[in-house]
Amino acid sequence: MQYKIILVLLFTGVISSCSSLNFWSNESDEDLTTPAKLLPFTGDYSIDIAWKKSFKGSDDLGAFKPAFYSGQVIVADSSGDITSINPETGMINWQKALGRNLSAGVVAGFGRLVVSDVDGFVISLDMESQEILWEQNIGGEVLARAIVDAALVVVKNSVGELVALDAMTGEKKWTFRSQLPALTVRGTGEPIIKDGIVFSTFDNGRLGAFQLNTGFFLWDGPISFVSGSSELENLLDADSSPVAFNQLIFAVNYQGNLTAFDTAQKRPVWNAKASSFHSPVIGNGMIMVIQDNGSILSFSSGNLQPSWTSEEYLFRELSNGVLLNNTMMVGDLEGYLHVINPLTGKTVGRKKVSGNPIKSIVTFGDLAYIVDQDSNLVAISL
Repeated sequence: MQYKIILVLLFTGVISSCSSLNFWSNESDEDLTTPAKLLPFTGDYSIDIAWKKSFKGSDDLGAFKPAFYSGQVIVADSSGDITSINPETGMINWQKALGRNLSAGVVAGFGRLVVSDVDGFVISLDMESQEILWEQNIGGEVLARAIVDAALVVVKNSVGELVALDAMTGEKKWTFRSQLPALTVRGTGEPIIKDGIVFSTFDNGRLGAFQLNTGFFLWDGPISFVSGSSELENLLDADSSPVAFNQLIFAVNYQGNLTAFDTAQKRPVWNAKASSFHSPVIGNGMIMVIQDNGSILSFSSGNLQPSWTSEEYLFRELSNGVLLNNTMMVGDLEGYLHVINPLTGKTVGRKKVSGNPIKSIVTFGDLAYIVDQDSNLVAISL
């Protein structure tokens, strides 16, 4: 997606080679990235808007996804406000103003709320009173939500460091610093926890596995390898969360692969060419990848063989995909929500739900929650 190609330069002299990226293209290249026109479709899926709410600030990277806890939708915006909402009616339960600019959305669990600000502070609040319990600076801006365990809060910062904090006190318990490449794409993915192991992708295009309680490094492996002759061609950032499926962990990176890692063998066991900033979508017997150019790849989750490919939404800057009612939904740069049959790749529903680009979608219960670039939240049902 073009809007995410914001580069972090770690050395001088590389800027002259940026012409190979879309945002640096000349006029003769513009027609190659014109968003595809929407085509008619056949389908009977009706998209109903349950409610809408507007919040402050912007969400250019799609980092401000809502959280769900104890019958509440909880939203943090970039201006520092945290809001609890009734998920069915959209009515506000309470609001808390932190008075600081946030860099990523809220996560909720074990009676706590956790947010991060632009200065690298991770902040924990009590769920009931909304009072700040602790805050800890982790040495770099946080561009993705933390994950919360009963004992630890695990978060990744913009300088390639994975940090575990004591959930009660905020004390640093362990850290791991990855080797940053010379050039990276601005953004990062949330780690995940599975069977007491933290899995995290990194900007060097690798997946790492760490013991949750101690941070002990267990193993890592490449999502893809560098193959270009320039720093730009060798951008391999993995800016999305890995996804666990049975014994496998799937991860995807930019200009690289969709790769399956076997947790027992502790190594990659399968891959396919792909380029994405979004986590793969797994369900209905399929694995689907929303690529950065708007095309969609799919594979059978049973045998990992390629299935359908769609180029219907080329260069429409698609959001992440989610599953709801046996369909996959994605948003685009014009605020349209598209409903896709995951078995065929055919569009079966569509509705314009926002006047701004859709940046992220999450599901909870029978509803999907769409966040656009201007921090508007739309709850929809199928």
